[in-house]
Amino acid sequence: MFMQLSAPRIAAAPPPEAVGAPRVAGPTLFCAFTNFADRTPLVGFHYRIIGERSPPSYALVFQREQDGSQAEFGDQGVPSPERAFDGTEEPAVIRAPEDGMRIKLYGYKANRRGTHWFEAGLRSVRYKNLGGRCRLSA
Repeated sequence: MFMQLSAPRIAAAPPPEAVGAPRVAGPTLFCAFTNFADRTPLVGFHYRIIGERSPPSYALVFQREQDGSQAEFGDQGVPSPERAFDGTEEPAVIRAPEDGMRIKLYGYKANRRGTHWFEAGLRSVRYKNLGGRCRLSA
């Protein structure tokens, strides 16, 4: 006798507002990166997009780790680290100058309005190479 097994359900990383993240005015980018084997969320980054510059800059609002801990920036004297955006590469890349971390944004269109999800990849010494998704809210 054979039983048909259903595919495991993959839980998406909760959106920032679902877990007590600070509210940010203006366009934002939230990226969550997961373990390839079981799709467990490992790390998430939430950025405020500073678009009046060319190219735009991405100010880190918070970074959430797998254990639920969260480092918040831009409040109470803790400055927001700004990340450099390079839209000339394909895919577009956000770089953290202090540690060489890169987020590759596949299918990212900075001028889109509304809320859009797209694929992303994290390249870093600390987190290795992780796949994930980003949500642009503009």
